Amino acid sequence: MTDAAARSPAETTLTVAELHSRVATAVTGAFPAPVWVRGEVSGLRRTSRGAVFFRLVDPGGSGEVVEVSARGRVMYDIDRTLDSAGVGSMRDGIEVRIRAVVGVDPSRSIIRLTLLGVDPEFIAGRLALDRQQVLARLAADGSLHANRRHPIPLVPLQIGLVTSRGSAAHADFIDHLRRSGYRFRVRTVHAATQGDTAAASVARALRRLAVEALDVAVVVRGGGSRLDLLPFDSEEVARAVAEMPVPVIVGIGHETDRCVVDEVAAVSVKTPTAAAEWLVARVGDYAGRIETARRLIREEARAVCTRAQRQLDHSAAVLGTARASLARQAEMLAELRSSIADEARRALHQHRQVLDGMEEMLDALGVESTLRRGFAIVTAVDGRVIRSAREVAPGQRLRVRFADGSVRVEVEGDA
Repeated sequence: MTDAAARSPAETTLTVAELHSRVATAVTGAFPAPVWVRGEVSGLRRTSRGAVFFRLVDPGGSGEVVEVSARGRVMYDIDRTLDSAGVGSMRDGIEVRIRAVVGVDPSRSIIRLTLLGVDPEFIAGRLALDRQQVLARLAADGSLHANRRHPIPLVPLQIGLVTSRGSAAHADFIDHLRRSGYRFRVRTVHAATQGDTAAASVARALRRLAVEALDVAVVVRGGGSRLDLLPFDSEEVARAVAEMPVPVIVGIGHETDRCVVDEVAAVSVKTPTAAAEWLVARVGDYAGRIETARRLIREEARAVCTRAQRQLDHSAAVLGTARASLARQAEMLAELRSSIADEARRALHQHRQVLDGMEEMLDALGVESTLRRGFAIVTAVDGRVIRSAREVAPGQRLRVRFADGSVRVEVEGDA
């Protein structure tokens, strides 16, 4: 059977344009009003005139994709709405709820959504939910509070810094430390702090610092929207912080909301400058305690010296009194010595006079002087003095001593 024979007279042959027209009419009939669609942004790009094109991917992972586009004026209003809500500009990887008109792209034969608006509360809610899920996983394996278990050094002077080198956050942090006058040493590792590669870049920088000898590690970034700060809600960065061997100080420039790294880090402050102020205050507190201890030691030393001086003064006064007493005693001893000497001399003189008198008397009463007066001394042969005639016998030989010599005699008889 030929194709012509197979055709029914009632069948109509459509051109490609007619087919597209009917499909567009069908789609318009099925979706006569704008619809809300939820999905994850992928491949977002902006033109020089502000128009935006991206793909909306099904978050369930089924692989379905729909193309989305928005004119420059519409996108300007959407960006302003998102900024006012604190969410920030749309970017890849976030889940959004958009309001769009469903249509067909005739050049590519695909369904296309023309963007009219974005629900900022949905984005914020999804970010908050993702944040809570990350925190729950960190809490489940003990990583949530791991970094807080590290004791913070009393004097954290060796600092590892993760930030975008050359940024305002970097400059503010370094300048504040420098103006403190303390001898901080900062090892800076550059990391992207915004964009699709920021989370991996920050985690990599932290791992580089983990092998260095540091007191603390610091992660700082300037302010931004919730989407700008999305890398600091990532589980990759949070786990890198939890695995650091030293306390981590986080200074992300946000005033209201907290990121996941704020919950994981040992110390969380609002801004890079606040992080520097915290370190300066920590070192300053220790320096203040040292100065207080120095002052107390100095005051106590002065008090001890004052007490010792008083004791010395008292001892000097006592010694002075003792010296005066000793001087008086010395004077008394000198007087006594002089008196004793005088008395001794007088006594010696007196005794000498007595001796002289006795000597004169002895001279007067002595043997020689007696012999010179005509007396004689009679002694036996053995030298015994004969004092009585009864002591001799006839024939006994005697010796008679005179003043000018002696003679020997023999006793003849009684007279």
